[in-house]
Amino acid sequence: MRLPLVALLAALVGSCSAQDKISLMNGQEFQAKVIAQSTLEIRYLLPKGRRMVERSEPTESVFSVTDSTGNERIWYFMDPAFGNEYTIPEMRWFMNGERDARKGYKPLLPMIGGFVLGAGLVIGLDLEVNSLLIPPVYAGAMAWPRVNVTRGSITDPNMEGDPIYATGYSAAARPKRVVRCLLSAAAGVAVGLAVRQLIINPNNPDTY
Repeated sequence: MRLPLVALLAALVGSCSAQDKISLMNGQEFQAKVIAQSTLEIRYLLPKGRRMVERSEPTESVFSVTDSTGNERIWYFMDPAFGNEYTIPEMRWFMNGERDARKGYKPLLPMIGGFVLGAGLVIGLDLEVNSLLIPPVYAGAMAWPRVNVTRGSITDPNMEGDPIYATGYSAAARPKRVVRCLLSAAAGVAVGLAVRQLIINPNNPDTY
């Protein structure tokens, strides 16, 4: 009698520990234990400390759910009326672009430019309150230029040059560039103000 009981307990433990993969439309993927799927929402369990917490995701934001055995259930469907203009294979490429941009895109030159611009304008023009306008203006301007793929961020060389992949890459990379440029310009402004207050103004006789 003990052997069937042990087998049952082992099966229960295995089913609780088995992880499913949820792929979101924004390219993000995460592991969870899916407990229910419907046309309205995907419900799943995530570990939090020593207990499992139930969460849910609107089905419209989910591309697919892959169970622990590798079976994938695709919730995405092509329908331009709902804004779903890509086929399922095309949407996979779009999501791959989003995923690669989120993990590997590094807008180093725009960030350096934001820092130099923020610090340079504050120091050169002796800006104070008006310097607060520099970060949002610069970040807003960085929403317009074309996104250049960071070398080495493409996980599959076959995707290089694909227009749908590039569109997905740009969709995730552009807001990332805007946020980082906002922060870098703000850092430049802070450094510029510090240089003005601590170094230039104390040694400038015209300020007295």
